[in-house]
Amino acid sequence: MRIINCGLMLGILAACSGQVRADDNVTTEIQSLKAKLKELQQRVDSEARKTRQVEAQAKAVQLPASYKALAADPCAAGKVCYKGVTLTFGGWVDLTGIYRSRNLASDTGSVYNFIPYQQSRNFNIPETRFSARQSRFSVLAEGNVDADTHLAGYGEIDFEGAAQTASSVATNSFNPRMRQLSLELDRSDLGLHFLAGQSWSLNAPTKSGIDPRGVDAPGVIDFESVPGFLAARQPGLRVWQDIGPEFKLAASVENAQTAFFGGNVPAVGTPAVGPQGVLNPNLQVNLTGPGGSFFNNLNNVSLNQVPDFTVKAAWDPRLGPTKLHVEAWVLYRQLFDRFNNANHTYDTGSFGGHIFAELIPKTLDLQLYGSHGVLGRFTATPFPDAAVAQDGTVLPLTITAAAVGLIWHATPSLDVYSYAGLERAKANFANVGTVPFGYGNPLYNNTGCGTENSPAATCNGNTREVRQTTAGIYDTIYQGNYGTLKAGLQYSYTQRFAFAGVGGAPKTDENVVMTQIRYYPF
Repeated sequence: MRIINCGLMLGILAACSGQVRADDNVTTEIQSLKAKLKELQQRVDSEARKTRQVEAQAKAVQLPASYKALAADPCAAGKVCYKGVTLTFGGWVDLTGIYRSRNLASDTGSVYNFIPYQQSRNFNIPETRFSARQSRFSVLAEGNVDADTHLAGYGEIDFEGAAQTASSVATNSFNPRMRQLSLELDRSDLGLHFLAGQSWSLNAPTKSGIDPRGVDAPGVIDFESVPGFLAARQPGLRVWQDIGPEFKLAASVENAQTAFFGGNVPAVGTPAVGPQGVLNPNLQVNLTGPGGSFFNNLNNVSLNQVPDFTVKAAWDPRLGPTKLHVEAWVLYRQLFDRFNNANHTYDTGSFGGHIFAELIPKTLDLQLYGSHGVLGRFTATPFPDAAVAQDGTVLPLTITAAAVGLIWHATPSLDVYSYAGLERAKANFANVGTVPFGYGNPLYNNTGCGTENSPAATCNGNTREVRQTTAGIYDTIYQGNYGTLKAGLQYSYTQRFAFAGVGGAPKTDENVVMTQIRYYPF
């Protein structure tokens, strides 16, 4: 019995041992299956991501560049959603420091046409100034009426405005300035777009397509930008059409204004020494002191019968990873005055273009600007648009402007840039006997331009050309959950040349060093 019992026990132990090995094999197989299932799931997820990327690229081709499709959750990514409308807040708080070798009594950049000659005491006075007025705030509201109809409203303000009571004394009360305020309607099925309100002029350059809110401006600290860069913000209506994924055609009608030289009031200066001679009192080119129409009554508003008309074409060819944007535009403007109880007009045409190119993708960018025509009000200098003769003849001023810039993205956080630009005016003048009229007239008195504190009437040299070279850096110091902090440094050298007159052709220059600290909270 003991032998049999032992045999039974041995058999039971062997069976249990076999069962344990079997259980171990099952466990191993289950773990292997789990590993294979995980690998299969990863492949499925990878293919799904690729599919989503392909679909996103296809949608990006079909949608216009100016419209961004809303995410599945329109309230995601830090945006605010209210009844189907997505609100995106932007802007920055800015502190800019400026040092100038010539005193211009300005706290934001340079007005190149007013760099003083030696005749002014400001010629020998350097200036250091700080300003927070470039701080800017914006809001973009977007909503989908249906799958093909999209609405967007955009507003943008800064503090560069200066009401009659604004100054740098006491409470420093500079008023907010409306930069942009517009409504946009997009039909993605038709590739058709409309915009109404105040925005950048259609002839302002962009980096891609027809951008209703952005502009491809030189990336400098100086608020006056670079000579050769032309732009304005004004109210108007705009329509543009997508012609395939690469080409767009746009047209706009915008508010017209003319910057007259020497024609603000019926009488300017005196014969032989005044900048314009004596204008006929029957001549009217501006509405003087239009404060009753809710304008600043110290400013003049030009009289215009028809708005400005602009047509623009933009091309964004596909060149692999390299981005290229090419655009060209033409502008029609009508200049107007009233003389001897009759209206007189002068029709003008201008043209220009812009190129943005990635010479080395994500490393080196090129910006080219060029324009020619009656474009004074759009220039950075700024130049006038026209002068007026004694008999009311409108004397339009032709401007040639060009600029080139290189931007090196040295690191993901550091940009290094350099620009060179110029703006040049062609003289247009007339004489009544010995009385000079117009712009660039060789009879104007320049005898006192080189003598400090000489009478103003002895330095009437009109600006012929402005040139500038500039370079700077921009560094992202911090970028995270609390926003973005950036700092910049810029140096510019600007030259101003006048037309020759009695006493020669004066010239002057200016050195500017600017620093900037900018915080983006959004």
